[in-house]
Amino acid sequence: MSTSNLKYAFATGHEKTSEVAETILQSGGNAFDAAVAAYLASFVTEPVMASAGAGGFAQILNEKGENLILDFFCQTPKKHLSITPNYNEVPVDFGENIETFYTGAASMAVPGAMALISYLVKNYCSIPIVELVKPAQTFAKSGIKYTPFQAKDTLLLSNILLQNEDGKKRFLKNGKLITTGDSFALPQYADFLESFAREKDDWFYRGEIAKSITNFSIENNGSIRYEDFENYNLIIRKPYQFNFQNKLISTVPLPSLGGALMKVFLDNFDNKNTNALSKEHLELLRKAFASAIPYTSDSKKLFENINLQDESYQDQFSNRVPGGTSHFNIVDKKGNALALSTSIGVGSGYFIEGTDMHMNNMLGEPALMPNGLDSWKPNVRLNSMMSPTFCFDKQNNLELSIGTGGSTRIPFSISQVLINRYLLNLNLDQSIHLPRVYENEDVLYVEDGFELISNPKDKPIKIWPELDLVFGGTHTIDLKNKIAIGDSRREGSAKFVLNPSN
Repeated sequence: MSTSNLKYAFATGHEKTSEVAETILQSGGNAFDAAVAAYLASFVTEPVMASAGAGGFAQILNEKGENLILDFFCQTPKKHLSITPNYNEVPVDFGENIETFYTGAASMAVPGAMALISYLVKNYCSIPIVELVKPAQTFAKSGIKYTPFQAKDTLLLSNILLQNEDGKKRFLKNGKLITTGDSFALPQYADFLESFAREKDDWFYRGEIAKSITNFSIENNGSIRYEDFENYNLIIRKPYQFNFQNKLISTVPLPSLGGALMKVFLDNFDNKNTNALSKEHLELLRKAFASAIPYTSDSKKLFENINLQDESYQDQFSNRVPGGTSHFNIVDKKGNALALSTSIGVGSGYFIEGTDMHMNNMLGEPALMPNGLDSWKPNVRLNSMMSPTFCFDKQNNLELSIGTGGSTRIPFSISQVLINRYLLNLNLDQSIHLPRVYENEDVLYVEDGFELISNPKDKPIKIWPELDLVFGGTHTIDLKNKIAIGDSRREGSAKFVLNPSN
């Protein structure tokens, strides 16, 4: 791809995550160096969404033009080992409704975050891991100031974070929940990183961490075991690609359902001129949702639809699992690029001993398991909606790098930015911050700004008075127009830097 006058660009979910990425890039590191350091830093800067106990997907493009998906999402245990699995039932108040999540030992799946770090360091990084862990170690020891978004997210999930003494030790300050302006540190994480950098790259999966998690699982009626960690591997996949408005959209294949849902949605948004936020615009979005909604709860039907068009779209199925998700993008002057999405679900309530790291609860989402809470299939990758996405032009140059958190809204939030940018011809800032829509079988959700006089006759409507984090955080780099923007819905932070000589 052509980046002749680019020095570097990034778009992340936190200003401190961005600070780390920029420091590494300024020191001569490549995009993968910056990604490793930034991702490790995000375990402190975004502790409700990112952790060594997390999983996710990354799309990469190296300077040679190699484009790959790195699947480091969570894997189910090899066996159902507990007759009476230990779940903790925890209600979470989202304002409009109270949803029940399940945490505890039985909710944990094998995380892939540290497998991704090891893979990038071994295959793409130019800076030793002992140097790349230092920014995260500094944050972990000295602490970072909590931002309004992090405080809001922590408050939302406080029933999970404070369900035991481990969580209280980390998220209470003077007996009160940590909030905006408070210092947040994870000192044991600094020690964990020192050990990780010193040991072999499989230390997390074949050493004391795997043993510690296994012991907790055995003692608390969970199914995860040491052999599940031993058998975990990062999976390299080919991107799922399709055309939209003379662009090649490159995104995540199964086990993420997000890419296929993006295609269905974009294929069913009529390619005709319309005014942004008009009634017609809203109706076109609703028509696209009407085509996509049946597939959101029927992954096999979605698979069959896409597989008819692309036989390479195939994989084993498990159950779709959403959760708290973060995303960032980094591009360097040589054309190396990475888009990474990660999640711990809502967290299991278990912090890995001696690490300060919160384990995921990816098996604790009962609404997404049609045969019951403990119905997960053994030894498979869990499905997801995460969709780190690249857009290429006709000359195969990388033009856009984008992704978002937002659970089931992920593919539709990304799609609406692409529609705004390539069909409505809005600039990147407008494309990201234009009000969005989300619709499911029961409710139409709309950020205020669309022409709308009364409720639709077919279902209730919920209007948000302002842009809201529920609609995701579509942090984006636009290489064609030389700009990077972080979505204000989730306190995004971004910068696009050109070489001085240009």
